[in-house]
Amino acid sequence: MTKNKKLGDYVRVETVKDVEQTLNEMENLFLSVRDWIENNNPRDAHRVILQNLLSSSAQYLRVAADNLSTHISVLALATRSLYELNVRTRAILTLHDQIDNWQSEAVTDKIQTLEGLLTLQTTNEMSAERTTLRAEIDRLNALRAKYGLPIVKKPMDAGALAPAVGLENEHKGLFKLFSKLVHPSSYLTNDYGNAASSQVRSILQLHTQIYAWDTFSRICDAQSVPEASRSRLASA
Repeated sequence: MTKNKKLGDYVRVETVKDVEQTLNEMENLFLSVRDWIENNNPRDAHRVILQNLLSSSAQYLRVAADNLSTHISVLALATRSLYELNVRTRAILTLHDQIDNWQSEAVTDKIQTLEGLLTLQTTNEMSAERTTLRAEIDRLNALRAKYGLPIVKKPMDAGALAPAVGLENEHKGLFKLFSKLVHPSSYLTNDYGNAASSQVRSILQLHTQIYAWDTFSRICDAQSVPEASRSRLASA
């Protein structure tokens, strides 16, 4: 966001068509700024991580844009994901240990995924495949040791990070709503009409944009993106 404009100049909660158009424009702008960062700033772990957060935010804006009127759980997933990306962005930019932890979490996630595959029962031994999976686990552990990354056995979720980045009250409030809508809760299953009401959809549409814009603005500031490159949506 530009410094001389208000949030209302960016956020749209009017017709579905209006919101869809805004989310599409936001997606394009986020990707454009990601490319600007790629082409103008030196490559390091900090820059790459922020680019990935920006790219992921753009992807969830696409999910939201494509599902404004479909099952409410999909829009809720996009909103919650953009919230979690915002929490992570704030943490990366303000907490000194979060870059290494975040990179190590990716290794942990991969290892846990491979370990899960090894527990699956198959119709045959698949010994060669299992050997390959174990070798990849060993490689990932060695890679983490090579770069001196901390061993993260349990990734830190948004709930644990929120208080440290000033979003404790936000998490206690809206995150509960997201969770009730993302999962097949009793509320969502037995009272879908109210769970997917126009009011709830408006709340999700609003916060999808709020979280995404905040992430975008923080990354732009951190990477010294010029106003001309970050304000195309506002001038469109």
